[in-house]
Amino acid sequence: MSAAGRLRALLAGLFAGLAGGLFGVGGGIVLIPLLTGWFRTTQHEAHGTSLAAIGATAVASLVMYGTHSHVAWGTALVVGLASVFGARAGARAAARTSARGLTLAFAIFMVVVAVRLLWKPAAPMAPTARPLPAEIGLDLLLGLAVGVLSGYLGVGGGILAVPAFSMPMGMPQQLAQGTSLAVILVTAPAGAIEHARHGSLVWRLVPALAIGASAGALASSWWVQGLPHTLLARTFAVFLLANAAVTGLRAWRARDVNRPAH
Repeated sequence: MSAAGRLRALLAGLFAGLAGGLFGVGGGIVLIPLLTGWFRTTQHEAHGTSLAAIGATAVASLVMYGTHSHVAWGTALVVGLASVFGARAGARAAARTSARGLTLAFAIFMVVVAVRLLWKPAAPMAPTARPLPAEIGLDLLLGLAVGVLSGYLGVGGGILAVPAFSMPMGMPQQLAQGTSLAVILVTAPAGAIEHARHGSLVWRLVPALAIGASAGALASSWWVQGLPHTLLARTFAVFLLANAAVTGLRAWRARDVNRPAH
């Protein structure tokens, strides 16, 4: 890869890392459009490469969130282990989806996420006391859902995990984000491995993406500890809506070419 290509990869990773640290997500929702646009990867390759790189976002961000005691490690462990099985299933489903279908799915997903960020409760619901078996069962179900979403769409799954932790489970926002990042640390590699088995991973981009993501995640996760989340979330939502419009238009105009079997 050329020096210019490595610089673009570093910048793409940096943008993804910044988003990951700020919002408690892996950053794939930012990275995937950059991979398909800047690097001309296929949609399938973008999803697999994104999952391989965003693990670095989770590691770097957890340094800051963990230092501030904003990680519920027990919940993250159960949800993360369950997400491994879901991520493999989601990646297999993505491999059977056409490039145009996968692109449209990603655009719709960004719209849903943007609406969720624009319409955000002012405060999380009060936590509800549950028997331990019920709490573990809820964590397992959430882990499976997060894993399927991650493997299929090439994102860390934090977009689903953060609101689930902050609203039904009653976690403060920063604790929800830190716990989500701990889950991503398990989910993203599981999905990346499955995508690699189907040939949907551009390995040469991963090192520079991971370095950029680590730097961005460290900076933003340190910054976010003292910032209000609402303004950040709604600004990100506007970006997602614009990105979804461009991605959806590109998918609508593209020919629906079946992906060759590996």
